[in-house]
Amino acid sequence: MCGIAGFWQLTHHDEAANRERLEEMNSTLTHRGPDEAGYFLQGPVGLANRRLSILDLEGGRQPVFNEDRSLVVVYNGEIYNYPELRRELEAKGHRFTTRTDTEILVHLYEEHGTEMVSRLRGMFAFALYDRHRGELFLARDPFGIKPLVYAELPSGFVFASELRALLTWPDFPRDIDLEAVHLYAAYNYIPAPYTIWKAARRLPPGHWMRVRAGRVLEIRPYFHIQGESRPDTAEEAVERLAQVLRDSVRAHLISDVPLGAFLSGGLDSSLVCALAQEALDQPLRTFTVTFPEWPVYDESRYARRVAQHLGTHHEEIPVTAREAQDALIDIVTHLDEPFADSSLVNVAIISKAARQHVKVVLSGDGGDEFFAGYNKYQGLRLAERLSRFPWKALVQAGSRLPWPERRGSRFGERVRQARKLARLFHSDAFERYYRATLAAEPELHARLLALDGASPDLPRRVLQEVWKAVHARGFREVNGWLWSDVAFVLPYDMLHKVDTASMRHSLEVRVPLVDVEVARTVAGLPGEWKLRGLERKWILKQVAARYFPKEILERPKGGFGLPIGEWMRGELRSLFEEHLFAEPVIWRSEIIRRLWMEHQERRRDRFWELWNIFVFEMWRRTWKPNL
Repeated sequence: MCGIAGFWQLTHHDEAANRERLEEMNSTLTHRGPDEAGYFLQGPVGLANRRLSILDLEGGRQPVFNEDRSLVVVYNGEIYNYPELRRELEAKGHRFTTRTDTEILVHLYEEHGTEMVSRLRGMFAFALYDRHRGELFLARDPFGIKPLVYAELPSGFVFASELRALLTWPDFPRDIDLEAVHLYAAYNYIPAPYTIWKAARRLPPGHWMRVRAGRVLEIRPYFHIQGESRPDTAEEAVERLAQVLRDSVRAHLISDVPLGAFLSGGLDSSLVCALAQEALDQPLRTFTVTFPEWPVYDESRYARRVAQHLGTHHEEIPVTAREAQDALIDIVTHLDEPFADSSLVNVAIISKAARQHVKVVLSGDGGDEFFAGYNKYQGLRLAERLSRFPWKALVQAGSRLPWPERRGSRFGERVRQARKLARLFHSDAFERYYRATLAAEPELHARLLALDGASPDLPRRVLQEVWKAVHARGFREVNGWLWSDVAFVLPYDMLHKVDTASMRHSLEVRVPLVDVEVARTVAGLPGEWKLRGLERKWILKQVAARYFPKEILERPKGGFGLPIGEWMRGELRSLFEEHLFAEPVIWRSEIIRRLWMEHQERRRDRFWELWNIFVFEMWRRTWKPNL
C-alpha cells in the first residue's frame, strides 16, 4: 500500500527544480506510506512513491524497472494473483529481481501492452513510464478501491493518489468546480470524473489512460461485467459462491507483515473472518471498537460472540466521547475534498486503533452492494409493488409523520423508514432509485445552494447515465439497483471512505468481497437470490450458515454510527456554529439557520444536512479555494 505522484513537465526542465517539486508532491502523501520514499526523474518526467511496505520488505522499493530499464513504474495497491502471473512470465523468459508484486506490472506490460490490466486481480492505481515509446500509462482497478487523480495544466500533466499533492503545483488554479458542489450536496460525495477542483479530474474505476508530451492522449474503460443469469440450481450457486469467496479471502491473506481483520459482528465482516480463520494455522487477530458511553451505538457484543465462535484473537478497543470527538476533528481537517459520509469518523477510529497492532486488515466492505444488504433495497421493492396502486393518501400520510427527536430508537428508525419509503412512491423505476440514493431531499438541495453557473439537475443526469449503462449490460430490477450501486455508491462513497480513513493512519485495508472473480460469480446470480422477498443477502446467508449458527446470522442489521447529531446540541455546538455561520458563501444562510434551529429545538433531526455543510466549510477554511 502506497501513495504515488508524478508529472510530465512542459515548461521547466531544470533538474534541481523538478526534483524539488517531485519531493514536495510526495511529502504530502507521507501518511499513505511512512516507511520510505522513492523517485525517478528523467528530463520532463518525474515519478514518486511513498511506501507502506507489505511484501518483500527489503527488495520491494519503488520505482521498479524491467530488465533493460526501459520501463519504470510507481504503484499503489496489491496484486493478489501475482504468484501465478510471475510463474507465467518467468516461463516466457522474463527475469525478476524482487519478490514484490510491483515488478509484475513492468513485465506484464512488456508482454501484453495496455491489455495487461485485464490480467490483474487486486486493488491498484499505477503509473508506468515507457521510455522507448515516450508515454505514460496509468490505470485504476475495476472497482475503484485505490484512488487516482490528475490535472492537465499549462505547465504539463500531473497526477497523484490524492488531490493534496496536485495543489503543490505552482500553476494549479484553486477554482472550485460548481458542478461538483451540486453533486456533493446531493450525495455527500463527488463521483468521477469530477473532483472539487475545476482543474482536476478523477480517473474512473476500471479505466486506463495514456499520456504523451504532457497531454492526455486517450482514456478507455477496460472492465465490464454482463448481467446474464446462469442455469445453476440454488444449491449449485451456493457451492460455487462459497468456493469463490474462499479463494478470494485466501488470496487477500498474502502478507509479509502482521495481518488482522475488522469485525463488527455483522454478516459481511463475520464471514470474511470465518473464511480467513479457516485458511490460517493460527488465530486471526480481530478488532472491534466499543462505545461504553453510548450503548445504542455499541455492537461489540455481536462481534465478541462471533470471535468466540471462530476462536480469533479478539481485541475490543474502548473509545471515549473525547477521543471520538478528537477523531472527528482530525479526519475532517485531514480531508482534501469534501466528503460527508459520517461513518468516515468511525473507520478512522478503528483504523487508528488497529494500526497499533497490525499493518494490514481485511474488511467486509462490498457485501451490501453485491448481495443487497441495505434497507434501501427493501424500500425499493416495496415502492415498486405499491406504486402500481393509487396509494396517494398513504404517501401523504407517510410524508407527514413527525420526525423522531432522537436517533437510535427503534420507533424513531421505523418513522424514518416510513418517511423514506413515502418519497419512493413513483411510477418511474429510475426515479425511485434516484430518490433512494440521494443523501438530501432534492427540493431542499435546490433551495440551499446559492450557486450560479451549474445545473441543479446534474446529480440526476450523472446517476441516470450510470443507470442506463448498467441496464444496457443486461442488469434488471434487483440486479439493476445493485450494479448501479456497485458502479456509483461503492467506489465514490464506501471505498473512498475506507481508503481515506485507513490511509490517514497508514493502515492497509483489503476488501476480499470486492474482487473481480467474486463479481463475475455474483453477476450471474438472479436478483431474487440476493433479495428474496424482503429478505436481504439470502444467498450470502446460505454460505455463512456453513460457519455460524442461526442465532448469529439472524442478528438485526446495525449501523456504524456516532451521536454526532447530539454533539451538535452539546459538546461540539460551538465548533459547528463557528463553521456553519461564518461566511457560508455557497449556502443560503437563512436556510442554514432554520435547519439549525429545527435541530436544536428537536423539531426535526437535521443532522445530515448540517453535517454536509459543516464538512464543506471545514474543508473550505483549510484549503482556501477561490469562490
